[in-house]
Amino acid sequence: MTEMFSFSVTANTSELAEAHALRLLRYEPRFPDDEFWWLDRDRDAAGKVFLLRKDDRAAATLRIVPVTACTTEIAELGLLPAELANDPGVWELGRLAGLPRQGRDLPYSLLLFGWASAWSLERLPIERVVAYCRGGKLAGFQAAGAEIVAGPRDVPGRGTDYYTIVADVAKVVENIRAYGFGDLMEAAAAGEGEFALDDILAAAGMARPVASRS
Repeated sequence: MTEMFSFSVTANTSELAEAHALRLLRYEPRFPDDEFWWLDRDRDAAGKVFLLRKDDRAAATLRIVPVTACTTEIAELGLLPAELANDPGVWELGRLAGLPRQGRDLPYSLLLFGWASAWSLERLPIERVVAYCRGGKLAGFQAAGAEIVAGPRDVPGRGTDYYTIVADVAKVVENIRAYGFGDLMEAAAAGEGEFALDDILAAAGMARPVASRS
């Protein structure tokens, strides 16, 4: 039986709880003594929270919030460039959390970033996303089209190698399309959100991962 991927924008408390559970799973081990700042329900309500499920399990989540809608976390931490602070086309990308890939499985966070970007371009007044991330995560964002605009900076209680990055959302879609996920980007723009793994792999020209035998 083929695995199914489904993408969605959280629309109720149950779906948002899935996103919160995944944030907890990924962030709590790194910050065991911190308050649950990653739940952040007020900012969730001001923006859009996206989910990728593999079969019945949440595999990745991210959130975007207009920088003009509220005091975003990146602004609160002093990492938002002044020239972006009042731009209604700039949204903060945050709360990105994904399960680790298994073998040659698909890159959950990259797929969700692409799907959310394509969906948002068709429905929201969005042009660019701004985010902060650790140095070890830069390569993934840069592969999707993000550029470093500041850093490294110290974020008290979290680390000393945080960078501010900015990405043109249309460029993100085109870059992920170039990886072979063009059909997925078209489907996202049209509002489709459920796909069989075999169909995604076939469209991307990728062989299906072969399970190892024990």
